Amino acid sequence: MGKLTSYPPFVGTRDHVCIYKMYGQYYIRAASTLDGKRVKKDPAFRKTMQYAALLAKASRIGSIVYNELPLHRKKHTLYRKLTGEAMTWLKYLWTEEDVIAYLLQHYIQQPVTIRSADSVSLRPSYRRKTQRIRQDRRRKKPLREQVRKTGSLFSVDYYQRLHQKLRRKANEEIDSYSWAAI
Repeated sequence: MGKLTSYPPFVGTRDHVCIYKMYGQYYIRAASTLDGKRVKKDPAFRKTMQYAALLAKASRIGSIVYNELPLHRKKHTLYRKLTGEAMTWLKYLWTEEDVIAYLLQHYIQQPVTIRSADSVSLRPSYRRKTQRIRQDRRRKKPLREQVRKTGSLFSVDYYQRLHQKLRRKANEEIDSYSWAAI
């Protein structure tokens, strides 16, 4: 991206050139060849679209829980937090009903009857079916055991321990932090 010192002939995108104004100065750059159709259909962006569908589902869940909150607790930051937490649990393959029940119990702190939510299904995985079945079996086995032992719907402890292990492993690989030199 380069700065323009003179007044530009146009602002926008023409002939593979993009000119725009930012912080009172004009900048020029090459226009991107990426468009919405390519992102939605190209196999290179398959994961992006799967996570977009997951975020749409999490947003609906966050909205349901947010609407149940009392008026004095409603803030946009809380809605974003609810959506992010719902996204986390959906990544761990929880069902929508379980996520809604967990968030209602956690944020409202009283038993609540769950209203039915619109269900959104992700596109099927493009991996081979046998791999997906094997991975699903591996994932579900600890959950079944924990539900049998504790009788609990939610295996939060299992996921929190797993998350801590992954963070510790990632932190061991980091030699130094960029902000530590300051």
